[in-house]
Amino acid sequence: MANVTKKENFANIKAILIENGHEEFNDFLDHEVELLSRKKSSVNAKAKAEADARMEKAYNALAEMDKPVTITELRSLTSDAEVAEWNPQRVSALFTRLGDRVKREEIKGKAYFSVM
Repeated sequence: MANVTKKENFANIKAILIENGHEEFNDFLDHEVELLSRKKSSVNAKAKAEADARMEKAYNALAEMDKPVTITELRSLTSDAEVAEWNPQRVSALFTRLGDRVKREEIKGKAYFSVM
């Protein structure tokens, strides 16, 4: 059986109840589906806000450097303890998302980053 979402389950329950003449539950089921939609929206908004905050922290850490640096150098030289704890893959992903604000250049096979 395929994974069925709560929203789909409520729609299926509603169809069965209507089929059996129990339409008095329609408002309740519609309300539950609306609550699920609101919850998802607030979770997405919260996750986006957290991701945006991480991107700004990464950008600010890079901006405090006065020369192009590798991610390893950035993590060891930054004054932001949180950025220093992030793994290199996270920092790289954040710099990728900041593509228009961060310059990436490769020197002797190593990636160096600086603010534009």
